[in-house]
Amino acid sequence: MAKTPAQQKRSQYLASVRARGASGNNLWFVSPPQDTQSLPLTLCSDIELDTFFYLEGSPDLASIDYAPLRHGQAPSRPGRRHFATVTTLEGAELDVELAPEADKASVAGRRLISLSVLNAGKVRIESWRAIVPTINRCRSHSLGPVIIRCRHLLEEHGELTVRALCQLLVTESTALVTGALATLLRAREIQSDVDTHLWGPGTALRTHRHG
Repeated sequence: MAKTPAQQKRSQYLASVRARGASGNNLWFVSPPQDTQSLPLTLCSDIELDTFFYLEGSPDLASIDYAPLRHGQAPSRPGRRHFATVTTLEGAELDVELAPEADKASVAGRRLISLSVLNAGKVRIESWRAIVPTINRCRSHSLGPVIIRCRHLLEEHGELTVRALCQLLVTESTALVTGALATLLRAREIQSDVDTHLWGPGTALRTHRHG
């Protein structure tokens, strides 16, 4: 019996996952908030999912390119998987490798994401599990005017919580205000305390301080 289009698509996903040396028994489909690809990114384990959220929430990373996963590249070395290529706020380009047993955070030109790194970043990971969908839900909306108002208020006050900003922008939809704030946070235009406190109405936001 011929496969349905949905079954064919799943087979393609599984082939890509197996090309990365994984079983494909636990698949996650995520849409990176700065990604222009029409198809979601396919992750094949909880560790890969945690790594995705950890990187999205890394305040020193300006951009993240997940092409190594999309292209089904083989692990770059035993026990490690080339996960992404990132660009820091300072303009340095690094390869990110998922290396569960690594005992270092980085080596020349590479950043290593190990289980110990992920365990230490649990709050960031859980925060960005909520932040990424908040951004993606607003993709079809024009957030420009709300972003400008949020940026102005943060510059004026220095630091405000998500709740306070929603109250100051009471004429705007709460979903659009939080979407605008999450977008600013992902663009690294503002900073927050989501590495130490879970994302929510009490999240403290402030303008980005360079240097």
